[in-house]
Amino acid sequence: MEFWSKKIQAKLMKQDVFRKIANMEERANLKVGDTLNKPYIGDFAVQTYTKGTAMTAQTYSSTNEALSVDQVKAGFFYVDTIDQIQNIYSAIDEWTKEAAIRLGNNIDGAFLYEAINANDTIDDGDLGGTPGNGLVLATSNIVNFLGKINKKLDVQNVSRADRIGVISPQQFDVLWQYIAGKDTLLGDRTGENGQLGHFAGFELYMSNNLTGEATWLPANDPSNTQTITINGITFTFVSTIGTTAGNILISGTVAGTIDNLVALINAGGVTSDSGVSNVSLSAANQKTVSNWVAVDNTTSITVRAKGAGYMTVATSDAADVWTTTKQYQHSLFGDRRAIDLVIQKEPGVQMGPAIAAGLLGTYVAPYCLYGSKLFNKNTYKILDCIVRSDAY
Repeated sequence: MEFWSKKIQAKLMKQDVFRKIANMEERANLKVGDTLNKPYIGDFAVQTYTKGTAMTAQTYSSTNEALSVDQVKAGFFYVDTIDQIQNIYSAIDEWTKEAAIRLGNNIDGAFLYEAINANDTIDDGDLGGTPGNGLVLATSNIVNFLGKINKKLDVQNVSRADRIGVISPQQFDVLWQYIAGKDTLLGDRTGENGQLGHFAGFELYMSNNLTGEATWLPANDPSNTQTITINGITFTFVSTIGTTAGNILISGTVAGTIDNLVALINAGGVTSDSGVSNVSLSAANQKTVSNWVAVDNTTSITVRAKGAGYMTVATSDAADVWTTTKQYQHSLFGDRRAIDLVIQKEPGVQMGPAIAAGLLGTYVAPYCLYGSKLFNKNTYKILDCIVRSDAY
């Protein structure tokens, strides 16, 4: 005799942090429309007045910035009526719950990606190493790391009243070793949404949705059938384009081949020119790549993955390296409400009968609508903290 549980197995899911640290004050004002305009004014300069001498009038000026609510994220699934009748659990309910979490994770990844737009960074150069490289975080330098962050924020006149930091599990492991596992040093304030507690003047949050970054620097134009792999997705360089998913045409120059690779990634894994210089990835891989941003450095490529703080990369040619000092996570430190987020439609679903398609059952489409932005004056309120991840 078989017995079926009324509960399906629980999945381990990422936790979002954006609801604890995002500036969502404009959400109520944007019930209609798709753009939030927020201008900023030029700086007023104090001058010395000489009695009897006219001062030069300063010209008032303002510059507008806009947050576009243009991110529509969605999915689509079908549940047959027979399954609805015979299953002990509700497939619609279970997938709808998961969809809401997945959509929230997508918002979280996009929100935390705004860290790269900060006016300043903390990197290896701030701790005595090479400027521009990721720093190796260790128990021996974590206090210095946090001290430098506080110093830079202090110099920018950022209030100490409500500073936050969003770190990865790997970075928290270093902190945990430093404090020797003493919860009391975090203030005993752990809670939901990845909240860890308070340390060094920061309310700390842990997230698996930070932005990961890696830079590939080929020594020369790739050879035929050479591959690179990014988070499990393989790209193959070929002299004849063919039809295999992820093929990238070798152009004859490193710069040209990089162009072909960048174009495919930034098109969300869909061929940028009908299969002439690259071939679309599988449908499943397109979903992953849609959250990537590729930066063309002419003879190298930098790939940023939103919501994937830990990246895995490989190459079939040892001479064409993924630069270790350029594999890192973008951690966010600074003022709690520096980044604006407008969610015009919270994660939800639309459902409808599938009978028109000749099916007994229900179509379900989870979706959300949002936009995020780090406005100009707020770029000084946060720091993009670049921590190497290649050794994790």
